[in-house]
Order: sequence, then C-alpha cells, then structure tokens
Amino acid sequence: MKKLKTALLLLLIVLAGFITDAVSQEIPFGKNGMVATAHPLATEAALEMLKSGGNAIDAAVAAAFAIGVVEPDGSGLGGGGGMLVYLKERHESYYINYYARASENASQAGYSGKKDAFTAKSICVPGTVAGLAMAHEKFGSLPFAKVLEPAVRLASEGFAVDPTLARLILDRIDAISTDTATMKIFLEDGFPLMEGDLIVQKELARTLSIIASQGPEAFYEGPLAASMVKGVADRGGVLSLNDFSSYEAQFTKPLHGTYRNYDILSANAPQSGLSLIEALNIIENYDLQNAPHYSESAKILHLMAEAILFVYADRTAYLGDPRIANIPISALLSKEYARERFEHINMDKLDPPRYRDVVEGNPFPFLKESDKHMTDDDESMYDGHTTHISIIDKDGNSVALTQTLGLFFGSGQTVEGVLFNCAMTNFSYYNKKSINLFKDGKQSRSSIMPTIIIKDGNPFLIAGSPGAARIISTLIEVVINIIDYNMNVEEANLAPRFFLRDSEDFLYLESGIKPEVRKKLEEMGHSLRVYDGIDLFFGGVQMIYIDPENGMYYGSADKRRGGNAVGY
Repeated sequence: MKKLKTALLLLLIVLAGFITDAVSQEIPFGKNGMVATAHPLATEAALEMLKSGGNAIDAAVAAAFAIGVVEPDGSGLGGGGGMLVYLKERHESYYINYYARASENASQAGYSGKKDAFTAKSICVPGTVAGLAMAHEKFGSLPFAKVLEPAVRLASEGFAVDPTLARLILDRIDAISTDTATMKIFLEDGFPLMEGDLIVQKELARTLSIIASQGPEAFYEGPLAASMVKGVADRGGVLSLNDFSSYEAQFTKPLHGTYRNYDILSANAPQSGLSLIEALNIIENYDLQNAPHYSESAKILHLMAEAILFVYADRTAYLGDPRIANIPISALLSKEYARERFEHINMDKLDPPRYRDVVEGNPFPFLKESDKHMTDDDESMYDGHTTHISIIDKDGNSVALTQTLGLFFGSGQTVEGVLFNCAMTNFSYYNKKSINLFKDGKQSRSSIMPTIIIKDGNPFLIAGSPGAARIISTLIEVVINIIDYNMNVEEANLAPRFFLRDSEDFLYLESGIKPEVRKKLEEMGHSLRVYDGIDLFFGGVQMIYIDPENGMYYGSADKRRGGNAVGY
C-alpha cells in the first residue's frame, strides 16, 4: 500500500509539472524581441521591422501606422496619442506627446457637448503623423518609407474584419452613418460589414503613400492638408491650414516615480501618468505583499478604491495642459503628500458616503521650489476607444505607445481616407473653474498613460491600456498584480478588475471578485455594478514582462479584446 501511495504521489508530481509547463508555454516569450498589440496584423508589422534589423522605435512606428488601418475604430492618422521610449544602453527615457490640439478657431464652431460629438465640430488638430515621425527621426534606424510599408499594404490590399471590429461597426452604426465617406468604408449596400468581410481603404492607402514618399510634412502642408481642411470645413468644422502647419509634437521627459524600489516612468501632463504614480505612492504605505488579493478581500479592495478616488479627485482639480495650467507636479508625485492622503483613508467604510463628494487634497505645501515657476470637470465619460502597443527589441530598447481617436470611430468624419478624432469631447465646458476648461489652441486632459517600469536600470514591465477613464484604475491594478502579488503577465491580465471615480455613483466590478467580497463592500457603503466574466469595459492591456533573472521577454495581450503578443 505504501509503495502504491508513493507511486501515485510521484505521478501527481509529474502531472503537475506537465500542467505547469503547459500553462507557461501559453505565455508568448522570446529573447530577440517581443511585441504586444491589439491586432495581429499590427503585431506582424512590428515584427517585420525587428526582423529587418530595425529597433523598437521602428517597430512601434510601423505598428502604430498599421493599427490605424486595421483597428480604425480606435486610432489612425486623424487622432493623437503619446509614446514613451526607454533606451537601455544609455539609461535614458523620453516622452513624445502628440495628442490632438484644439483649433485656433475652435470656439467659432459652436461645439455643444454630446450633441456634436459625431460631427466635424468635435475635430481637433490631429497629431499622430507628427508624433510618430518625431519618434522615428530621433530614434529610428530604418528608412521612414520602410516603416510605413505594412500600413500602405494593409490599406491598399485590405484585411478581413475581425469579431471585435464587426461588433463595433454594428454597435456604432449611428456614428458611422453621419458621413458618406465613412459609410463607404464600413458599410456595403447599406449594411454593416461582418466578420470575415474585406475592408479595402484605397484613399487611406493613397494618403499613407504620400506621407511615405514626401515625408510627414506632406500631411500638414500642401495639397493634402488643404484638401483635408476643406473637407472638414464642408462638414461644419473649423480646422485651418495654420492649425495643420503649426502643429508640433512635444518632446519631453516622462514623469518619474518609485514603487517598492522599482522606477516608474509614465506619461507627462496633460496625460495621466501623474495619477498612476500618485496612486502607487499612496498604496505603498500598506503592506500588500503580505495581504490577500483585492479580489478576495473587501478590506484591500476598499483601500485601493479609496486611494483611487483620491487620485481621481486630484486629477480633476490639478491636471490640465501644462502650457496653460499651473500643475503642482512635484507635490502630487511626492511621498510625503501621498502619506498625508493615505492617512485620510477610512479603512472601515466609504468616507465620504458618495464618490462625488470626495475632495481634492492640498499638495501645494509639498511643492518643490523648482516647480513654482510653472505657468498658469467634466471630461467625457463616454466609452472612449484607444489602443496600446508595447515593444522591446534585442538590445532592451523599449516603447510604450497609446493613441486614440477619442470615442469609437472618433467624430465619424472621413476626408482623404482619414477618419478624424472627436477630441473636443475631452474638455470641460460647464465648470468655469476647471483646469481642463476648453480654450482655443489648448490640449485637453487625457487618461492615456503608456508606462515602462525599470528595475536596476533594466526594463521590467512595459504596459498600457485603452478604456477612457478606466485606464487609470486598470494600470494600477495590473502593476500591483505583478509587483505585489508576483503574478505572471497572463495572470495579471486575467485577474478581475474594478473601477470607480469621483464623477461616478457606482463601483464597477468583474464577477471574478468573490461574492462574499461584494457583500462586504456593500456593507461598507459601496454601490455595485457587476459585469459577468471579463469585460472590454475594463480596458485591454498590452504588456511585456522582462525576467530580471534570465532577461527573457514574456508578452500578454488582454483577452478582453482582440490582439496578440508575439516574441522570437
């Protein structure tokens, strides 16, 4: 009997080993490069550049142009975004802000809130071409025309509609139907394209070819720019030739913070890296590494929720266009301010009892002298659609890139094959004291936060997500899953998520949060809305983990949406 038990035990150990190996083999890995994007064809475009001798920046630019073709609901030439670059050998990091900017004449359009979201009045000056071209000029190694080849090919030859795009076309048919040119792309004989149907975008291919052969200037000056300005004007918009020719991407440094001895690099203002670092600073005051996971503990989830509420309140009060707004960045990033915010968390119940009543803190006593020279809410809670790309090359150079059209399919208006953004929806209009109040020529606040985490000078995690305001809470949870709970990238991506903010009434949960945890949260004062399974509402994280022990790259593409991660 003893021998039988021993044999059975050995068999179980062997089987456990097989199961572990099977699970680990499901996670894409590589040593020469890793790409994670929201669409397989964009991933292929990036890999094509890496295997042609390009670096991570070449691959990211190629993927960003390509994904604007194959995921046209989320990004493209008519949008904007931000790119974070880390050069491993030089231990240098840079951030390029190429978000859309309000026209110098925007107030003349008479834009009115939700009513004009899917009209030309909502269009801001697009920055995608300028930002990607800047990244390539400063850091790329392949010819610019080369990195555009996949995008041109996909637009010209077409690609099959995937399940996610098919669903979004059907769900957003009203927005698509506001413009004849847009309808020609996504409808056939008046019916929405379905999964497996071919999308060919000849006009977009022509525009991309002009950019490839004549350079990015051709998008912002000359006949192409004039045609786009006229097309937008014919639809009721106010973009001018000067808007196009004067647009410049902003080359700056990312924000820097630390969390449990990891260096956090994330998007500079007016994008929301500030919120990620502040939240981690607050949560760092609690020993999560010896605590249950938030999906299994109401106490831990409540702690994180309260910290996130404080961060959203501070973001609403203090985050805006740094060219215009007085942002106390050093104070909001300080450990001392975070400690003060942490000490105001009521661990037993929701306090105040309504999310909307949470108030911003006072960071100004913590402001560093060097920041005091800086110059002098209600942004959209629509289901903003964005896309994220994470890439690392064989030398460890890393890119985290997030770009967007605003809402799904942006403004719905297409000119010269370019589907334009609806970035006017991101400003505040009703609160006249808002730091994000609309102004001609201004850049709105944005939730995007491409992030790279560094450990001992080496990339450790490259991550980002779409999801409008949910991006902030989603990235906080993913980072904590990996650093505090030692999850691998796939486990961290699949772990249940939650979301709340200062302008909402509910704590949104995925059903993986245990029922007993939900019950306790309600007793603590939270009003819940639960989503079955895992849901696109909570973002779509594309990330890469770099094993500090062996330098191997592991990728994960969020199963809440399409996409894939591939290494080699």
